[in-house]
Amino acid sequence: IDVIRLFLGNALKTNFNLGRAVLTGCLRVEKESIFTGLNNFKLCSVLDTGKRKISLGIGFTKEETEEVLSYYGLSDYYEEVKKNYDGYYFGKVHMYCPWDVMSFCDDNSEKDEEDPEPVKLKNYWINTSSNDAIEEFMGNFESDEMDKMQTLLDGGSITTPVRESLCYEDLKDHDITDFWTLLLYTGYLTFNPEKTIYPDDETKKSDEIEQDKNSETGLNEEKPKNYETLYSLYIPNREIRNCFKSKIMDYFCNNQKMKNYTADFVKGLFGGDGEKVENSLNGLLSKYVSIRDFSTKAPKENYYHGFINGLLINGASLIKEQKSNFESGNGYVDLIIKPQDASGSIVILELKQTSDEDVDKGKIAVEAIEQIMRKKYADPYISRTDTKAVLIYGICFCKKECSVECKRLK
Repeated sequence: IDVIRLFLGNALKTNFNLGRAVLTGCLRVEKESIFTGLNNFKLCSVLDTGKRKISLGIGFTKEETEEVLSYYGLSDYYEEVKKNYDGYYFGKVHMYCPWDVMSFCDDNSEKDEEDPEPVKLKNYWINTSSNDAIEEFMGNFESDEMDKMQTLLDGGSITTPVRESLCYEDLKDHDITDFWTLLLYTGYLTFNPEKTIYPDDETKKSDEIEQDKNSETGLNEEKPKNYETLYSLYIPNREIRNCFKSKIMDYFCNNQKMKNYTADFVKGLFGGDGEKVENSLNGLLSKYVSIRDFSTKAPKENYYHGFINGLLINGASLIKEQKSNFESGNGYVDLIIKPQDASGSIVILELKQTSDEDVDKGKIAVEAIEQIMRKKYADPYISRTDTKAVLIYGICFCKKECSVECKRLK
């Protein structure tokens, strides 16, 4: 810091050969102070609404994007470019990501009718920056923040304050507001200027007067304080959403806590330990950010099926064979797995889901066991001499919880 402060001070403040300079970055260098040598910055963040000329120079407008695509003979791909690289706001100016647009043109402008390679819309954003700070935050998430992350991945928006004066030193506190601010400033999220909620001074005065009255009468009812500006944040486009999913999946696949839970889950399945399976699954459900590759209107049971499939893939070192929606007996089994070792075990899983928190999940899990037996899913394996053990599980999910029932048939 001492070296950079001295460098910037000499280059930007006491340099008489310099008329003007622009210093760019995601976060502020440091907080301004009357005690620093260099303290006369003119700040302009993505949230600024009064600096239109500066905002116009940051990215490509709709008209500029159309002009660039036309110049490179790629106008036919405008709608696809819009879905993948559009969606940002700088102040009130609507922007396309210039890096993505120009990278797309660079890759595809030389193609002609004889070129066998089709035009591709690649993910140019991924791996363009370090994500250490973001991954560190994710290790400290609570369930409420997980739900907000899921809302974003589903194409929705969240409303939150943003810390405009955020600097790198603040990130060590792991404040959730800093996390959403970091995602906004680094381009993973953008904001909708039309949905910004500004603090109401009259409401603030009214609340203060009411609190004074409560104090005088001995009532200590706490009034809700909403004096911060609140922003509506969302993932700007398809490219960033895919990038987000990839980064989150990479994080959890390499996260030691995730690996431990997954290993316990798989070992519990092969060991016939229903309690261990249930505890491991509940631990994973509470900490895991689910990645939905389908509309939120799709059957929830499909989502949990994908969730378990993903866990089993993550525990591949313990699994020799994994089949999904496999025909067996008089129907289709949700999941069948075999272990890597030579124990000759077979595990069959039937998954159920309920959105009613008052329903007995354990009873539904028992019904799943009964379905396996009624439809004879396990019969082809019970009769085999090389199958030493047949374990069946009924699992009922409800939001971020589950109940597990287990039965050994052989």
